[in-house]
Amino acid sequence: VGGIDTSMNDFYVNNKAFRETIALQYLGNLGSPAKSAIFLDRVNRTDFLFFQPYQLYYKPINEILFFNTKLPFTYINYYSGGTTNRDNRRLDGLFTVNVNSKLNFGMYGDWTKAYGAYPSLSTKNYNSGFLGTFKGRNNEVAAAISFNGYENYESGGFTEDDYITDPKNTGNLEPNVIPVFFERDCLSKLRNWNAFLNYKFHIGFDKEIQVNDDSLAYEFVPVTSIVYTFKSEVDKRRYIENQASQDSFYHVYGLSDSLLYNYKKTMDSTHYFQMNHSIGVVLNEEYNTLMKFGFAAYLTARINKYSYLDKDLSLNAGKVSDKDSTAGYKINQRYNSIFRNRVGVGAKLFKNNGEAFTYSAFGEYYFINEKKNAASFNFGGNISSKSNWGKQRVEIEAKANYEHYCPDFFEEYYYSNHIEWNNDFKNKQALNIYGQLSFPTFAFYNGLGLTFRAGLNNLKNYVYWNEKAVPDQYEDNLQLLTLSVKQMGRIWKIHWNNELTYQQCSNERILPLPKLSWFSSAYFQFSHLLKILNIQVGVDFRWNSAYYAPNYFPATGQFFLQDSNSDTYSKYGNYVYMDAFVNFQLKRVRFYVEFNHLNKLWSN
Repeated sequence: VGGIDTSMNDFYVNNKAFRETIALQYLGNLGSPAKSAIFLDRVNRTDFLFFQPYQLYYKPINEILFFNTKLPFTYINYYSGGTTNRDNRRLDGLFTVNVNSKLNFGMYGDWTKAYGAYPSLSTKNYNSGFLGTFKGRNNEVAAAISFNGYENYESGGFTEDDYITDPKNTGNLEPNVIPVFFERDCLSKLRNWNAFLNYKFHIGFDKEIQVNDDSLAYEFVPVTSIVYTFKSEVDKRRYIENQASQDSFYHVYGLSDSLLYNYKKTMDSTHYFQMNHSIGVVLNEEYNTLMKFGFAAYLTARINKYSYLDKDLSLNAGKVSDKDSTAGYKINQRYNSIFRNRVGVGAKLFKNNGEAFTYSAFGEYYFINEKKNAASFNFGGNISSKSNWGKQRVEIEAKANYEHYCPDFFEEYYYSNHIEWNNDFKNKQALNIYGQLSFPTFAFYNGLGLTFRAGLNNLKNYVYWNEKAVPDQYEDNLQLLTLSVKQMGRIWKIHWNNELTYQQCSNERILPLPKLSWFSSAYFQFSHLLKILNIQVGVDFRWNSAYYAPNYFPATGQFFLQDSNSDTYSKYGNYVYMDAFVNFQLKRVRFYVEFNHLNKLWSN
């Protein structure tokens, strides 16, 4: 869902995160918390702060693809790998069918269960949902409901890096017995569901169409549409530590090991609820007789409800101490809720028809804001062009926006058994400029294609996770330049595709990123064997330059800065990771065999 890929290219890439970016900060297992190391590839698919480490796996409502098909459509993908007793599995699929020419229903699902190579690394994730559409003469409806869940054991990482970097001097231990800080007694769970409804009422006229010399037909022409959109999201995160003391992890990373309200067990819980309503009018561009563009204006309102552990209420209820019974102990958690809402207006000018030149410009202003002492707004636009310069196909895209918005409530206030903060941050500001120039193939040789992209981000009052694993704000300007080139090449049956990305940040301490990241895929492709079989045999390479990659804090599920004064402060990277694969396509059936980390057989 969100785009159906039925080609054989990259089918063997079973880690969804690597389908969206070439470089990752993640915990090493399929479906584990992750974040793109390429700033331009970072996406914000939900407003729930604790969802950030799962955004690369999450399928939000606005990325669901709706269907209208004459025949039932189904696809099923199944992936399996790993050792016998620590296997990784993933199953995803889609089914959609039209009841008649106006009504369609569908369902989808994506389930991942992976043990991982190391202790306390297992994950269990799912994305699933139901969807439907109705398209009548004057009325059009699209609706969906989705259910998502992410569950992973937390290991806290290796107790010593030498188990990986110097295995000969640490006993050459098998991966599944290498010591970690948390031994299957630490668990993060996140649940999410979404509801979506989009209703359009079309106002127009019946246009007369000459079918032949003797007959006429009438086609309804929607000139103006009244649009209503409803979205709702419910999130819940739980963090559980079955043992009260995991001092070694906190000491190594220079964090406090104090337990704030329960000395027996940690069971932190956080809830988030969001509801959006939008209503507007759209003047469709196809039937604007004055100028060939469309225009939309709308009113939007959003309700945010944050449910959190209240420090004062919980402490007044009394701490759970060592003297309490270990059996049937109580946990004195007291919760409170706060609403932070916003109401605003927006407008959009657009031209979507055609390829030679399309554009849009938009603006949103919120006169009722989440924080009353500062305004929120977002203005921007984009242009694109797909045309032939002589015999050469050229595609151009450029976009920019400037936004001024409130920090998240959980960035300002949070209380749990291990950590707390209470901030009053200024509104964030961001100017984002992006451009892309693409030559899908060259006129002189269709076996070569190039894509260039560039991004410039200027961030002010940027919120990051500091060395103490709590949110902090950098009030100066933070500037980031990204340059990337993607090449696709083919000579005879040999294919060689590359992507190279360069990043330069004005303050690498606040926002650590690898300066260079490289992905390469080299393979032989044998097509139409026996007229029905295609085969690819090759190797993928991933590499990024060394940088101060962030640490990971299980209690919040967030990546945070390394402490420059710590003994563990060091760069990571400058290592080539190779995967060998054999990929098959037999008519509508695809299957593959892959060997991960091939160079482990001979490298350090």
